[in-house]
Amino acid sequence: MTNYQQTANPNATNSELDAKVIIHKPLPDCKLDVSLTEEQISTILYILEGHVASLNPDPHLLNDNDNEELIAEIDNIFEELECAVDKHHDILDSLCDNVEINTVDTNKRVIL
Repeated sequence: MTNYQQTANPNATNSELDAKVIIHKPLPDCKLDVSLTEEQISTILYILEGHVASLNPDPHLLNDNDNEELIAEIDNIFEELECAVDKHHDILDSLCDNVEINTVDTNKRVIL
């Protein structure tokens, strides 16, 4: 077995030095499919609402702009989660509208 060895170039050019730079690309901001129950979404919204109530903009605070940006971000999250729940209810309502319900008087059962 032959061992290959090479010494570094003491007079490296910029292009040779640039080849050693690791470039990190930021990940794109993309939407993720998440499966949450309506109860879990409700809990998240409840906690966020309480947090936003404690962040009301105060002109005497130095980081007030940060609070406003955070509140705007949380408002966007609220809208997304509430829309997801509304769409879910719309789908359920349309499914229920298409189901015919017949009752049998003798047993008081619902037959779909």
